[in-house]
Amino acid sequence: MNGSVSSDRRIDQDLKALDRRADAILKARPAYREMVNFYLTVFRRQIEWRDKLVVHPQVMDDDQRRQCLKAGRPLVEQFDPGIESDSLLRLWAEMRAVFRRGNDVLRRAVDQIDEAERGHEFVPATWLAELRPDRDELVTDAAGRIGLDEPILAVLARAVTLPHWQLVARTWLPEGCPASWQRSRCPMCGGLPALAEMRTQPGGADKLKTPPRRFLHCPFCGTCWAAPGIKCPACDSTKPGDAKYYFTPEEPDLRVDFCKSCNHYVKVVDADKITGRLHLGLELLTTAHLDTIAQEKHLSPLEVCA
Repeated sequence: MNGSVSSDRRIDQDLKALDRRADAILKARPAYREMVNFYLTVFRRQIEWRDKLVVHPQVMDDDQRRQCLKAGRPLVEQFDPGIESDSLLRLWAEMRAVFRRGNDVLRRAVDQIDEAERGHEFVPATWLAELRPDRDELVTDAAGRIGLDEPILAVLARAVTLPHWQLVARTWLPEGCPASWQRSRCPMCGGLPALAEMRTQPGGADKLKTPPRRFLHCPFCGTCWAAPGIKCPACDSTKPGDAKYYFTPEEPDLRVDFCKSCNHYVKVVDADKITGRLHLGLELLTTAHLDTIAQEKHLSPLEVCA
């Protein structure tokens, strides 16, 4: 009973934090209101369903975890995440109903998936269980068979798989990503980051203020990890002069970091200047104008985030 109460309280706290962050964003960027109002339903379902989902991640001890990460290998390369297809199917049924209430593009996409499933051309639960960041061909192949654009299929898929992978991350990285992981790809699933965050961590015993650090966020599994501030997440360049950025005084909490060497960029949120707790989905959704600015300057995103 105590576990249930604790879980319910945690979910309630997370839902309130989501709403507070959404309110703060919309005060600053009201043009996103219609989109945010819809996707808040998706994000809420992910939180509300969190303790109903079923995963059985392969057990590893601290030494196995340490050795895998020390070798520079994401954990999923060596261990089975144990995501159940039945659990994916149950959440897909819920999300399918949500997306049907969205725009015409999303409604048609759900209809096409249902039609493909009825014709035995596509099995959503099995397909979702096989998805990995390094399995792009699964999305390409399924999108072709169903007749959908790949980004649309990715939107639907990630709405269902993200909370499952977040549960796996709680088991595999219960204390967060170790500081020894200094790579650009996600330590959990090997995905590329879609968002960077600048954050000042609390000082030590002397209470001295520490410089802000850069953290990268994976859109596939939601894992966050610290990364060197001057190292390009795409080509690993640390060459002086390669690290550049764009920003506007009107949005002091946002900027675009890019590499002069490879022309890749990542959107950055300054967590010390925002109101509320950062929410990856909301931040990605309401910074689409940064993508427009960056791509008009012929820059390419690290991760093409649907």
